[in-house]
Amino acid sequence: MNSIVPAPCCLCPRTTRSRAFLFAASLLACLVAGTSAQAQDADPAAQAHQHYQAGVSLFEAGNKEQALVEFQLANELVPKKANLFMIAQCQYHLGVLKEARANYQEFLAQPTSEELADIARLRIEAINHRPGVVAINTVPDQVQVRIEGEAQVFTGEAPNEFRVPRGHYRVTVGKPNFVRQERDITIDVAETKPLFFKLDPIPARLEIHTSPSNATLYVRGNRTQNPYAQFVDPGDYEIYAEANYHIARHDVVSLAPGQQLKVDFPLSYLQRSGRPELIGFWIGIGAISGGMAVTTRLDPGQPGNLTLIAAGALAGAIGAGVISAALVPAYIQDNRALFRIGGGWIGDVEGLALGLALTQSVSGAWLGGVVGLSAGSVAGWWLDDHAPNYGRVAMIQSGAFLGALAGVLAIPAMGFSLESITTTTSGDTVTKTTRIPRVGWGMLAGMNAGLATGLALAYLPDQRSYGPSWQRVMLIDLAAVGGGVTGALLQMCVSGRTSKGFCGNVEIGPQMARYALAGSVVGLATGLFLTWNYDKHDDKHGDRLAQARPTRGMPLPGALPVQTTDGRWALVPGLVSQGQF
Repeated sequence: MNSIVPAPCCLCPRTTRSRAFLFAASLLACLVAGTSAQAQDADPAAQAHQHYQAGVSLFEAGNKEQALVEFQLANELVPKKANLFMIAQCQYHLGVLKEARANYQEFLAQPTSEELADIARLRIEAINHRPGVVAINTVPDQVQVRIEGEAQVFTGEAPNEFRVPRGHYRVTVGKPNFVRQERDITIDVAETKPLFFKLDPIPARLEIHTSPSNATLYVRGNRTQNPYAQFVDPGDYEIYAEANYHIARHDVVSLAPGQQLKVDFPLSYLQRSGRPELIGFWIGIGAISGGMAVTTRLDPGQPGNLTLIAAGALAGAIGAGVISAALVPAYIQDNRALFRIGGGWIGDVEGLALGLALTQSVSGAWLGGVVGLSAGSVAGWWLDDHAPNYGRVAMIQSGAFLGALAGVLAIPAMGFSLESITTTTSGDTVTKTTRIPRVGWGMLAGMNAGLATGLALAYLPDQRSYGPSWQRVMLIDLAAVGGGVTGALLQMCVSGRTSKGFCGNVEIGPQMARYALAGSVVGLATGLFLTWNYDKHDDKHGDRLAQARPTRGMPLPGALPVQTTDGRWALVPGLVSQGQF
């Protein structure tokens, strides 16, 4: 059996010394090697060479992106033409052409071999022939594009991409019915220039004129000014208009780009119902007839019983109101209602005047009024299909009213007495009978003359125009009545002047009638003149409604109360103005 015999003890110190030597030698070698590596790492040229060699290996292997990084690191450490050339080569293959061209040009600026210079020149020429890209997007689509510059023209349709050589260009985009746009650009080699165009439609112009002109107008649901005249975007527009006494109207119009559309928007006149006025008229006539019926039964020698007269008037009003409410239709055009009212009261007054003239009594006047009212009402109902418009009907009745007033004033103005006295003697009894037949004849004649004038003025002129409004007719009537009152007051103050110069007690007679008649004529002429431009007419459409113009400062004849020096009050003729100030 073999065994290991340990070495002699004398050999141990020698072995220890050998190991220490070997350790020291190894440590020294490591220190020397580390110093040599640090020296090599501290040399930029060596590092640049390593990056360059790594870049060449990567370039040949096809990894152009990493090769570009290595060449850029090498050039940062030690700038060299070789590094610059390889950087340009990598950029060329990667498609970074603008930077590649700049590096090739910088490479050519330094002395170099002719072979590499030729390669750089070829690369620069190739890059210069690479086009740029103009990427055009538009709203809307299918827009025509024209690109002009560098003696070349490129056309097409967008959205699209257009390849153009480097240079300065003007880009024009357009589409029918849209506003054309232009833009100047500069594009370099292989550059992509994105452009966006939003084309606005060519604006249209919409004008709207309503009839009547004061109608409330809405366009696309928004209330707007009337008349309407605006530049708007093309499209559909909803138009709505409404006005008093007219049927509201709704319509839709379409506007193309650049179109100018003028819309006449007439509203059909909707005649309001004259039922309330017609019923009110019959209630008033019933009250007058009832009161007069009771008066005819009273003893002329006794004072009138006002209670009985009031009761008769109330009974007549209630009866006429109940009957008229049942007989008057639920809807009747306002001009027909006024025509029937005119027929009723004109017939009533003519019958009353005729009865008064013939019988010279209240009973005869009442009976004549009933007969005339019936005849006039039937005539108004029978002929209301031929009734003119509201203003002309008012003009007919105005003529009858002013004619009756003039007829009443003409009798005393011509010197005829308003009363005649017949004296009979029977013993010691003296009987006086008062008759006023001439007043009835004058009223009847004047009313018929005025009625004939009103009918002529209503029916003879051109019926296509609306005629005077009832407001103007009323103003003229008020001016005539005011002139008559002023003339009467003027005569009272002139003939009845007291010692202190103010009006005193006077008698009603021919002189006062003449003044009143003259004042009425002056008032009538004044009213006609001052209201000459009162009405506005629309002559474009068949249904026309006169629009009243605001009255400003219209002077009318009247009387002013003035306090005298002794504290009494007296009326002085003057002019009264009304309207807006």
